[in-house]
Amino acid sequence: MGDLAVAPLIARLAAVAPTVHDAPVQTLRQVTILFLDVVGSTALSQHLDPEKIHALMDGTLERCTNIVAVHRGRVLQYAGDSLLAVFGADLAREDDAERAVHAGLALDEEGRAQGASVRRLYGNDGFNVRVGVHTGSGLLGGGLDAEGRVRGLPVQIASHMEKTAPAGGMRISRDTYRHVRGLFDVEAQPPLALKRVDQPIATYLVQRAKPRAFRVSTRGAEAAGDGTATAIGMVGRDAEVAQLTQLFDEARAERSMRLVTVLADAGLGKSRLLLEVEAHLDRSPTSARLFHGRAQRHGLNVAYGVIRDRLAWHCEIVDSEGPDLASAKLARVFGAPFSTPISVAVTMATAMPSDGLAPIDRSRPSAMMNSVIGSASSNRTVPCS
Repeated sequence: MGDLAVAPLIARLAAVAPTVHDAPVQTLRQVTILFLDVVGSTALSQHLDPEKIHALMDGTLERCTNIVAVHRGRVLQYAGDSLLAVFGADLAREDDAERAVHAGLALDEEGRAQGASVRRLYGNDGFNVRVGVHTGSGLLGGGLDAEGRVRGLPVQIASHMEKTAPAGGMRISRDTYRHVRGLFDVEAQPPLALKRVDQPIATYLVQRAKPRAFRVSTRGAEAAGDGTATAIGMVGRDAEVAQLTQLFDEARAERSMRLVTVLADAGLGKSRLLLEVEAHLDRSPTSARLFHGRAQRHGLNVAYGVIRDRLAWHCEIVDSEGPDLASAKLARVFGAPFSTPISVAVTMATAMPSDGLAPIDRSRPSAMMNSVIGSASSNRTVPCS
């Protein structure tokens, strides 16, 4: 009888008592934080009715939110005429910083378009946006507004990047620049002093994205760009380095093709390992022409995009140039096989035998290109753990 008497009370207490599952979940993760602020709205509000100002601001922030979403970011907070977006909030990706900077450029373009519209409709100048971007470890979730909360010093740094950016411009920190070096034209700025930060922070104003053919993307150890990576010896990767260098030596000796896949989780040193192998190639007594490329998400739908990008980079071919000029540049680098106009896309689309590499006729460009594509049949995998 006693159990029956207290059962309703126990049920009521269980319904209102917090559980482990109800506790907000906090995650510390490297993210890229983007701040945007609309400038000129306060001055404009002195000349327009509140309804028009609210409609203008709501429409501007809605379009900016859509731009962030297109670049796979997520807006977490709105405050007055500004917004805070995070790239990597749901799932960290290696190109979070790159997508954030691309989004910033698109937001700047949207700000200029809105400014032109305001000038045309109301005769007022100065309506625009400014953007700041920083990459660092942010604490996501927790608190009453867990779904829209990111905490930590990176948030303050990103906010300062935005506040010091010029109208219509974007300022990024050095931590973001390390992830996008070579992908954008930037202008280095004097270091900025921030509260709670011991040393002044180097920053850059982003001007534009570089043409696709002339990008050099760097990540991990190679992104330092100061030559210190290979000066510090690797630890615990002797077997992987030996395996990769042996495959290169075999390919060079046999004059045959190798395709190697290095598999590892993010942050375990794939870039550092490849940098060490490149240093080995530099020390090799036999000369080799190195084409260094990286597959990007924005090139998923481009046929043989990595090969085309590397050839275009090496031969200084831009997308706007026709086949005649492209062929002339290829011929200047690789010689007679490319002296007649060819279509690289058609050339590289020819099928290869699936049972290995056919003998290469070096007098035919298509055979040379197809030998590269057909090398997938001799793929090797190097796991890193």
